[in-house]
Amino acid sequence: MVSVRENLQGPGLPTTTDMRRDIPRLADTRFDLLIVGAGIYGACAAWDASLRGLSVAVVDQDDFGAATSANSLRIVHGGLRYLARGDFARMRESILERSALLRIAPGLVRPLKVLVPTYGLGSKGRLAHAAALALNDLVSLGRNRHLDQNRLIPGGSVVSRDECLGLFPWFESHGLSGGAVWYDAQLRHPERLTLSFLQSAASVGAVPVNYLRVDRLMTGGGIVQGARGTDRLTGAQVDIRSRAVLVAAGPWTRDIVATAAGSGQGRAARGWALAVNMVVARRLSTVALGVQARSGRLQDPVCGGRRFLFCAPHGSASLLGTWYTADATDPRAAQERGKAGLLQEFNDACPGLDLSNADVVRSQWGWLPLKDAEEPGRSDALAERPRITDHGGTHGLRHLISMEGVKFTTARRVAEQAVDRVFASLEQTSPPCRTAELPLATAQAEPPFTPGATPGTEAIVHAVREEMAVKLSDVVYRRTDIGAFPGPTRGVVEAAASQMAGELGWELTRQGEEIEVVMREAGAPGPALERVT
Repeated sequence: MVSVRENLQGPGLPTTTDMRRDIPRLADTRFDLLIVGAGIYGACAAWDASLRGLSVAVVDQDDFGAATSANSLRIVHGGLRYLARGDFARMRESILERSALLRIAPGLVRPLKVLVPTYGLGSKGRLAHAAALALNDLVSLGRNRHLDQNRLIPGGSVVSRDECLGLFPWFESHGLSGGAVWYDAQLRHPERLTLSFLQSAASVGAVPVNYLRVDRLMTGGGIVQGARGTDRLTGAQVDIRSRAVLVAAGPWTRDIVATAAGSGQGRAARGWALAVNMVVARRLSTVALGVQARSGRLQDPVCGGRRFLFCAPHGSASLLGTWYTADATDPRAAQERGKAGLLQEFNDACPGLDLSNADVVRSQWGWLPLKDAEEPGRSDALAERPRITDHGGTHGLRHLISMEGVKFTTARRVAEQAVDRVFASLEQTSPPCRTAELPLATAQAEPPFTPGATPGTEAIVHAVREEMAVKLSDVVYRRTDIGAFPGPTRGVVEAAASQMAGELGWELTRQGEEIEVVMREAGAPGPALERVT
């Protein structure tokens, strides 16, 4: 049996970050903790639990961070929106987590200038925004602690009407008095940030495996004992034994928990909303910006109308978002409605912008939880609080924890809290969490990728041999920037497929299949809310 390892102390951490898809080790080891789901929440938990001395396996039914974690506006919010509600605790948490990501992953997270227009003399005016920005700076006084000089978050300010229109000429000009400017952070490559957490976990002994679907949790005597899964590449069944299980599988979390005998998981699965963003082939501004939609409750039932729309620079393109629907029984149709809805909302809010379908190069999707009677407010509104459940206390199944998050920004902190619960469930003293301070070894410098270009042979070899890329889509969308705007082009994808074929022994038929999957994914909608089979 592999037991709790001696807790790592000081700077002497292993430097290798290679990840190999080691199914035999997964099957032959009894782990302290099995994490089901390797999006940003599961990846953060794997790094934290491994650092604290637990032997960890982490599996995902798809590639690492391939779903909601990879599809966002890439903005790390510092919680300024909580100021209007007087929720200083959540505001402070977001500020701390933004700083943590800038500190531990400076190559993948960078400061981002954000602009909103000001109007009139009331709550939308320059004076009100100036006061809010001053208070924001006061609350976030320690935001630049231990940050690199090129990763510092400046203070906020108000700008003139002319400067505001110079940055974004499509703001509604009637009554415009200027703009409010503050800084948040931007994810350079969300997929590689998730991967960096997993590589760091692997460097201290964790065993990550992608494309392994958990079919059911194994239990005995009211205690979770691991999981039985299927290797989706070979079809082989794998039993993974562990002392505890943490399920962090997004909208599939409750289905997985329900497979545990005696879990008592009788209520319907929590409601989820489909969130849609899109990439347009125009660089609308050099800064991120927010503008209030004109849509009402009828057109925007999830958010109740008048929500803020955001636009973020994305290379020579722009990311626009976000549109939500709680009716996603047909995700393909929902995504098409989302694209049309976002275009209309931006055009209504920004006179003269005149975006059209011809400008849209790609849409993105993700699942976000609804309140669903588990939080105050409308059940069909977006959830605001993460949910960590110890099923030993709620359903009589010991050592089973589940985690459902709501924001990329606070994933590290929520994972820390979930790992605390794992130690409590195992009745072990928990060593302190170090993930807010310890740099991720593979996230210190920006990846040397050129969007749309073919990476060198060395990069693809590295992705296959040391980053567990087993499909062409893994390389195109999550290990390199081939899939970024303006790509992926068929020629570049074919060249990458040829290089992968040399590593993995693919025949021409397999190469062709992989190429077609990637090209379809370039514009395909998100999957239905069902488990991958």
